[in-house]
Amino acid sequence: MKLWNRRSSIRARLGRLLVLAAAVAGLCYLGLDMVGRSLMDRYLTGEEFVQRQDQRYLDSLRDYIEEESVTAWDADKLTQWVYQQNVVSIQVVRDGMVTYDSFYPEADFNAYPSMGQYYEWGDYHDMTFADGPATVWLYGYYYYQYDVRLLVISLAGAFLVFLGVVMAGLRGTINYIRQLSQEIGVLEGGTLDVPITVRGQDELTDLAQGLDAMRSSFLEQTRRERQLVQANQRMITEMSHDLRTPLTAILLYVELLRRNGGEAEKREEYLDRLEGKVEQMRTLADHLFRYALSSGETLAGHTEALTLEAGVGDALSELAACLTQRGFQVEADLPWDDRQVAVDCEGAARVLDNLSSNLLKYADPHVPVTISLLEGEDRVGIRITNALRPSVDGAESSGVGLASASRVMEQMGGRLDREETDGGFQVTLFFRCV
Repeated sequence: MKLWNRRSSIRARLGRLLVLAAAVAGLCYLGLDMVGRSLMDRYLTGEEFVQRQDQRYLDSLRDYIEEESVTAWDADKLTQWVYQQNVVSIQVVRDGMVTYDSFYPEADFNAYPSMGQYYEWGDYHDMTFADGPATVWLYGYYYYQYDVRLLVISLAGAFLVFLGVVMAGLRGTINYIRQLSQEIGVLEGGTLDVPITVRGQDELTDLAQGLDAMRSSFLEQTRRERQLVQANQRMITEMSHDLRTPLTAILLYVELLRRNGGEAEKREEYLDRLEGKVEQMRTLADHLFRYALSSGETLAGHTEALTLEAGVGDALSELAACLTQRGFQVEADLPWDDRQVAVDCEGAARVLDNLSSNLLKYADPHVPVTISLLEGEDRVGIRITNALRPSVDGAESSGVGLASASRVMEQMGGRLDREETDGGFQVTLFFRCV
């Protein structure tokens, strides 16, 4: 989503900032120039300052004439001294004739003698040259010297102010960019829980919003992948447990066949039960194969509207028979009626197989296992109650079987409730009435 318009864009803001900085810098230049010129007019145009400067340069010229033995006609050396000083002009006059003028340094006053032409804006001073005395006119451009310095100072001050205003105006943007850079570094480190700061209304705001959306997307994708891995692990664990349950029953019937194999009626019954368990294992293996291919397909079968007896009666009979064969006493109170419930026969068989496995492991065979029917307005329940074995050889339940059974009941639209009492344990399977 675009959060900025042309007026709030970085380019527009930068343009306004440069105009503001230029205006402030211009005012700063005018202020420095005005103050500087006021000070220069006050101190550099005073008679005392001018006389002091004239005397300094006259002393310098006398020392130069003495050191270099300069004559009044020595134009080259005089021109050299004037260029070195850079802020003065001189004229040398002897006997009313000009011998040198720095305004005309190349003029040959010896070949073309000229009458002394006195300048009105300077003072003449007597000075002794190597070839005799002469009069020297000296004029200093002291104000110009400081005027150039004032120009440089004013421009430098204005530039610094311009730069300061621009940097101050960009400080917030630069800090925001630095903050985004740090937060991106955190994301690169793998920490996706830290949100990206979204601030302002410009291109950086859109960038930050996009980065935060990408972070949220990666976080959600990572969460889903983690959930999928956990679901896969849980499903494989539950299916492995569900596959072990019919295997236990198969071993039981094999043992019974070995003991009672001589009776044709019993042998046929056990073989039928073995065939049913093998078919159940094949169905579970098919479910597991489909789940692995689809990466998340539910293992719940198709629920049907059946009476509770039609949906779970055979599985309960098998549970009771299995327990009876192992020495348990089963007491069932099941007044079936014609109410229909949503049930998946294969899923219900898996649930009761898990409960049967738990009963064989942890139930006390000296206390009867009771199976009763509960009726409600919109649900019908089957409750299985037993007493816990005093000692189970230190084994602890992993909870995989009950967790798998609970999930299968939820997929059918029902519910599994478990309750532990002093020395007892009961499980209730609720099926939704339709």
